[in-house]
Parts: sequence; C-alpha cells; structure tokens
Amino acid sequence: MLSSNRDFFRQQLSRNDLVAAPMAGVSTPPFRKILRDYFDGIAYTEMVSVEGVCRDNPASTIYLDMMEGDRPVVAQLFGGNSAAYAPAIAVAEAYNGPDAFDINMGCPVKKVIKSGGGCALLLNLENVAQIVRAVRQATERPFSVKIRIGWEESKPVYREILDIAQSEGADAIILHARTRTQMFGGAIHYEALAEMAANATIPVIGNGDVCDYASYKRMKDTGVDGVMIGRAMMHAPWVFQAIREQKATQGFISPSQIHALLLKLLDYSLLHAGTDMNKLGHYLNLLRKQAVWFSKGLPDAAQFRVEVFRGHAGSAEVSEGIAQLVDTFKFFKQL
Repeated sequence: MLSSNRDFFRQQLSRNDLVAAPMAGVSTPPFRKILRDYFDGIAYTEMVSVEGVCRDNPASTIYLDMMEGDRPVVAQLFGGNSAAYAPAIAVAEAYNGPDAFDINMGCPVKKVIKSGGGCALLLNLENVAQIVRAVRQATERPFSVKIRIGWEESKPVYREILDIAQSEGADAIILHARTRTQMFGGAIHYEALAEMAANATIPVIGNGDVCDYASYKRMKDTGVDGVMIGRAMMHAPWVFQAIREQKATQGFISPSQIHALLLKLLDYSLLHAGTDMNKLGHYLNLLRKQAVWFSKGLPDAAQFRVEVFRGHAGSAEVSEGIAQLVDTFKFFKQL
C-alpha cells in the first residue's frame, strides 16, 4: 500500500532519523539498493525536472525508477513553473507512486537556477508559495521542501519559507544550512537549524557536512528531527550504519567487503539497465567513480585510480568494459 499518510516523515524519522540525500548522478536505483544493506530509512531520488515529468518524457521519468525493496523513497522534483507540478505529480503517481515528494529549492547549480528552480526560488517567495500550494492541491501524499538559508547571508529567507511551507501544507522541511553563495563549502549555520527546529510545527531535517557520529550528533543537538547525509554516502554508503554504531567510517568495512559491495553494485546496475546500453554505460561510469571513492586511504589507491579508468568502455564494448572492471576490482580483494 503506497503512502498517503501525512505523518510519514514524523513516523519514519522516529524510527530512523538518518536520511539519504538526493544526489544528482549518484542516487540511482542501483546505488539506493546498495544503501539498503546499511540503512532502512528515507532515501531521496535524484532530482528530476517537473517539465520533463509532466510531459511523461522517458528521459525524465527514468529518474523516478525504483528497484525491489527501495522504500521508503521520496521523489525530488525541481522547476520554477508552478503550473507544471500538478501534472508532473499525476504522472509520477501513475508511474510508480513514490512514498512522498520533495520540492528542490536548494540546488545551487546554474543549470537548475536558469530553469527557475533550485536556489532561484530563494529569490521569489511568491513563487515558493504558489509551488507549495500547487503540490498540496495535487496530491494526498506527504511532501517536503528542501531549502538553503538564503541566496546570501545578508538576505536569509529560511524563516519566511518555513512559514510558507507550514501554512500551505508541506509535511516536512529540509534545511541545508548554507547559503547559495557558499555552494558546498564554508561554515554550517547551526544556529539557523536550532531556530528552525524550535519554531517549526512540522519535522525539520538538517543537512550539511555530516560524515560521522560526531558531526551527526552536533547537528542532532540543534533539535532537528532528522539528519540528511549527502556527499559522505557517495564515498562510504556504509556511513549510516557506522553512525548508528558510533564507529569511524574509515575502515568500518574491510577491503574484501568493499570488493563484494562493488560486485553487488555491478549486478544491480546490470539488472536495472537491462538492454538499455546508454543507461548501462552511465552506471558503469558511475561505478568507476565509486570504486575510486571507496579506495580512499587504502594502500596503492593512486595506482588503482589509474587502472580503474584504463580501457574506458563505450556502449560498443560493454562486455569488455564489464570484464575489465571486475578484474580491476580484485585490487580490494588482494589487500
């Protein structure tokens, strides 16, 4: 039974307060499937354009794909056209019915901003209200709003957007506690998280620089209901379990376990891509990057980075590329 439970976020966060972030080019169905080895909480899809989804464009709806066992999952939508959200949600619900939706108001990338979505919405509170209202009217499913503090420190808008989100019917709010001008660097504004947590009537999820138990605890101590992890899970999908067990992420699993994980991720990629060679090529490229990320701190990691990208396979050489990857992954097994 798919969720229409408006208490979805509160209930899920009370069970597991860690959240897997929407990461473009990373939060694919095979990767989320791997996360489930270490994590049973809320996971977000890659962001997907409402303009593409509302037209039922396969190039867009593919981002809504799920694999068996991939729940609870939240589909993240982006775009500046409030009129496109209702038809996009109708398509998404018919396509595979995610447990919840999210509106991306925090992506700082120029391409997204140019569409009027992401951080562009931090400069247009009237459109923020129109979009949140449109989503609430379009679905009985729960939805969250993901924001940043503001475009720049001199113009914070997180208080105003919290008020809009609550008054227009959003079910949770996520604050990446940086400004757009900070991009992905600079200090996290913990005081903003604490203020939002103290004043919100809906669950608040904090986001930014959480990579281990100490950083998780620092964010959780602000009073937020949940803690979202992004870049750290790219480099260590096991970070969720490491935090739960209050252990260091580095060395949490052995090189031989990383080897098994990569082979499993390859299997999931092959299963989900099927006969779609473009999709498989994308997954294999991502798998190479992930293997490099997972090798950080291991002996001879620099040489491994060279080897894993040697003989980079195109769609015409998929079988050779897979064999080359499998052979290269032996690096982990031999440590």
